[in-house]
This record gives sequence, C-alpha cells and structure tokens, in this order.
Amino acid sequence: MKKTGKYIYFPILIDLRRFPCLVVGGGKVALRKVQSLLEFNAKVTVVSPKLCKELIALSTQGKIRIIRKPYCREFIESHKIVFSATDKPETNKLVSRDCRREGVLLNVADGPSWCDFILPANLKRGDLIVSVSSQGKAPFFAKETKRKLDGFLLPSAADIAELAGAFRRRLLSNGNNQSRSAKDNAYKKFLSIDWEHILKTKGRKKSYRYLEEILDEVEEMRDI
Repeated sequence: MKKTGKYIYFPILIDLRRFPCLVVGGGKVALRKVQSLLEFNAKVTVVSPKLCKELIALSTQGKIRIIRKPYCREFIESHKIVFSATDKPETNKLVSRDCRREGVLLNVADGPSWCDFILPANLKRGDLIVSVSSQGKAPFFAKETKRKLDGFLLPSAADIAELAGAFRRRLLSNGNNQSRSAKDNAYKKFLSIDWEHILKTKGRKKSYRYLEEILDEVEEMRDI
C-alpha cells in the first residue's frame, strides 16, 4: 500500500555485495537502475518477459542474471533489495505488497509514495561520492544540481581522495594516543595543500612520496 503523511529519507551508503538486488522490468529505466547498481559491485537479477538488448548483453557478459518471466512473489524471496522499474501501476502495486509482507526494501521508479528508499543523483570520482537528493520531490532538480556541482569538482578528486585515505591510515596506525586536536591539526595540514597542483606537477608516484614527507613532518611536530 502507498505511504501516507509526511515522509523523509535517511541518506546512507551500503555495501551491496552483501545484499542481492532484484530489478523488476526489462526496459531502459530498468537498464539505468542496473547500470547504477553494477557501478557499486552489486549482484543483480533482472526479471521480465521482455528485455532490452543492453540487458541481454550484460547477461551474456555474465554481469547480471536474468529471468525471462513475468514477476511473481517467489522471485523476491532470495533478495533483500528490490527495484520495480516498470510502467505498469498494477505491477508496482503487486511488488510493493509482496515486499511489505516479506520485509524487503523497495524502490519504485517515479513512485516515491511506494518507496522504502530512493536513489540520489550521484557524482562519483573514485571513492569520492557526492550525492544530491530532493527527497524524491523533484529528481530533475537534483540532477541539475548534480550537473552544476560536476563543474566544481576537481578533475583529480579521485586521486586526492586516495591520498587523503592513505594519510588518514598512516595517521591512525600510530596508535590512539594522539589527542583529538593533534589529529585535527594534521587533517588541516593535509587540506591546506594544493594537491591538484602537486599531482599535476609531480605525478601520482611522486605525490605519494611528498605525502610521506608531510606525514613525517606531522609526526615530528607531535613528538616535540
């Protein structure tokens, strides 16, 4: 049944490798859902009597599993997350009813009132992800906001995120005896550096060497 009253969605990042996903539908909308899921290493099954050629190709490549049958309740039993991507309200209603009974999370394309969760517009640069959502009220506006943000995101953002991750790992590997203020100062030191310029002028390998120099400086300051 549809939700009533005011609802608000909690933003969350989830490891989809542990939660097999079912996509109901075989058209272009279903394809976009599948492509987004594969980008995050999801295990995907698509159920539909008719499939677009792109979904068939993904199946041939071994990237997804397909079931060429009309939807029925038994298909959701081995899944924790379901996406209903059909243009048939009666199918969406049936999938929604079954998911509620089985305690399975559901997303319905262009149907926020049916959804347990919705998908934000994502900007992905390696491990750096920026998500934009309108709480399902105006997806076109979220996508336009994403497009504008795309122009501000550094081309080297993925590499900088990797450097930041390496910096944090090294910092934390030195034990938990560091004060909160010492860690904050170390992070401020990293953020004060123009890493885009460093990567551009030194290249990736030498940038990591420079990162080690910065970490040595941070440790020396801590020991003083």
